[in-house]
Amino acid sequence: MEVPIPTRDKPSLLVIDIGKTNCKLSLLDANGAVKIKLITSNPVSEAGLYPAFATDDLWAWILAGLVEIAKLEVINFICVATHGAAAALVNPKLSDSGLALPILDYEWDGVCEFDAEYENIRPNFTETFSPGLSAGLNLGRQLCWQSRKYPTRFRSAKYILPLAQYWSWRLSGMATCEVSALGSHTDLWDPVRKTWSSMVSCLNWQDKFAPFSPAWWPIGTILPRLAEQTGISIDCQILTGVHDSNAGYARFLNLQSNEKSTLVSTGTWVVTMSPKSNVSELDPARDMLANVDVTGNPIACARFMGGREYEKICELSKSDLDGAISLEDIAALITDGIFAIGDFSDGSGPMANQASRLIGQAGNGRALATMTAALMIDLELDLLNATGSIVIEGNFARNSILCELVAALRPKQKIRKLLNPDGIAQGCFRLLHWQNKKMKGPKQLDCKPLRLDQLDQYREQWRELTHENPVTQNA
Repeated sequence: MEVPIPTRDKPSLLVIDIGKTNCKLSLLDANGAVKIKLITSNPVSEAGLYPAFATDDLWAWILAGLVEIAKLEVINFICVATHGAAAALVNPKLSDSGLALPILDYEWDGVCEFDAEYENIRPNFTETFSPGLSAGLNLGRQLCWQSRKYPTRFRSAKYILPLAQYWSWRLSGMATCEVSALGSHTDLWDPVRKTWSSMVSCLNWQDKFAPFSPAWWPIGTILPRLAEQTGISIDCQILTGVHDSNAGYARFLNLQSNEKSTLVSTGTWVVTMSPKSNVSELDPARDMLANVDVTGNPIACARFMGGREYEKICELSKSDLDGAISLEDIAALITDGIFAIGDFSDGSGPMANQASRLIGQAGNGRALATMTAALMIDLELDLLNATGSIVIEGNFARNSILCELVAALRPKQKIRKLLNPDGIAQGCFRLLHWQNKKMKGPKQLDCKPLRLDQLDQYREQWRELTHENPVTQNA
């Protein structure tokens, strides 16, 4: 299939990044530099049939943002990136939103109502490499609950669209699906055979999903009424859209260098993506899974809710999220035997549902949160048996102490961080220029290991307290 190439000499790209906590609009110029960024919260509404994303409010904010940006800059392309734990049941004959049912909040555990039935039809991990996750984190569980609870509305939907492709549909009127979104712990996709899971076939849902399109493919131009409403050119093209973590990973694909580093993508979720690891060795009980990259290939992953855990540890330590962390703050944790133990995210990660507690009182709670995040990343790299260089990107890449701690914990591996904090936006920029294999990979900075006495012993004690295996030899 021949992929269109951006035809403008200097195309600009607007990235709509819809996270669980916040939403961003970022305008990138022809060189990938972010010229404008708008941010808002992503609230959940409790007023409807069930807790759901406030879709109408978010759409109004997006349109207002497009108006604001279009007054200042030309927008040639738009790409949407978001998480893989939501989908829209769309009936185009309905209101502007097209929603047959609200887009469910994946943290609502009411979707577990029919779990006895769901577990009977859920594919084995060896088929989907999608672990059984809490609440609605498995998209298949959400859809099954909606189909049982509201069968008439479910049947009325013409399309099931992954969340990113729902917003692309709102912008272009073109309904598509995309493989990285459907291959993200949904229970819906067989990543090895590259087709629908047995559950989708069993429920005869395959015809409800819109046709597939590559993440980088321009599916159409902005709807004329939206162009008129926002001031954007009617020639503005809408890309298919992409799963957010896989947008970040796409920056390392389809390049001449073809270096296969392990990527640690950080934000609300910390997702470690190891291209050299064997998916057959993944342990679903440890929140390990196979994601699917934008080319359709499976990639071994381990994850935990790192941003959420960092905030919780700071809160329990009575510490602000912002502020400096010194080497002395970190050293004091080791000297005084101060630890954060267990699961601070209510059911995710390798220690899911393990009782959480603090041992001792940290003088600087940010230091304890930083140390714990570094130990968790180190553990996940061990669980994946990740070899070669490691690249940290996202929120944690701005925490130099954290990156240097990871480097100290893994002295036999090269640890780097990405200088550009807008990883998802840069991933979408890579998709826009997908056919340009001469593009350079993202610029990286080496992380020098912190010099700390007794760090290995501290890690060993932390793992013992959390019932982890002894420290393994790093590759």
